[in-house]
Amino acid sequence: MDCAETLHQEEAVLLATALVDYVAASAGLQALFIKGPAATMMGLRGHHVSADVDVLVRPEDLDRMVELLGGRGWLERPSGVTVVRRYSHSRTLYHPQWNCDIDVHDRFPGMEAAPGNVFESLWRDRQHLVMAARSVPVPSKPAAVIFQALHSLRAMDDPRHQREYKELLQRVDVSMHQDIVDLSVELQSTAALTPFLDDLGIGNLPVRQGIVSEEWCHRTSAQGPGTAYLVSLLESPWRAKPLVLARAVFPSRHTLRERDIYLDDSVAGLLTAQVARWRRGVAGLPAAARKIRASRRR
Repeated sequence: MDCAETLHQEEAVLLATALVDYVAASAGLQALFIKGPAATMMGLRGHHVSADVDVLVRPEDLDRMVELLGGRGWLERPSGVTVVRRYSHSRTLYHPQWNCDIDVHDRFPGMEAAPGNVFESLWRDRQHLVMAARSVPVPSKPAAVIFQALHSLRAMDDPRHQREYKELLQRVDVSMHQDIVDLSVELQSTAALTPFLDDLGIGNLPVRQGIVSEEWCHRTSAQGPGTAYLVSLLESPWRAKPLVLARAVFPSRHTLRERDIYLDDSVAGLLTAQVARWRRGVAGLPAAARKIRASRRR
């Protein structure tokens, strides 16, 4: 695809969506396209150009989906070393000739039911939207609302997520409230959705269940590498703290490549990347500390 660089990113995302759907369908796999263009088409967010394609597959199909896309030139983006790795919920793919990524999910943070059961529920109620002249499966509108709310709630210190969250509250019609509540119970996402249900004015319904999971607490407190390493440093036993600190201050080449897949491997290139990382880390420390304190008050 030699002319990929001339594609507008919005066009690339739609074309990549159609490609992923074709690849999945050809192999007999079920794939559901979440967030992104689907949310815009459903009127749940304003126009926003997505940077990637988000697709949810059955847990047992994750490796196969990545393998099939790999056969078409899509490579797995290095994951680096972060404290949230044990909570990995997707694998990110990139293609040297495409200007968007593909995130292949086998589950979604905040939905605490078994991943296979979550997929069954979402697939049962799916609808279809046309993207790049291909009809692709997407979540029902209540499910799409839940995806958008959880996505925003994970990073409410980000101005864009704050804005999209406020817009979502305004765009959810009261006629959808009961469907949202019922589905959140089925997906076991009511605990993570508590702020959203409260803001919709339906938080007093007798459907609350459980408490937020350890994973959700980590995801809402450790958004960036700096915050993640701070969380790890605080939670690690004393004997492990030096190693965590060393990894944060002197990351491996593999970790540096997580931010830049075209990293210059020369001594000068690595030093430049390292200095840039230190600057970002120091600049982000105050915000990271505030985020961790706020998370632990919940």
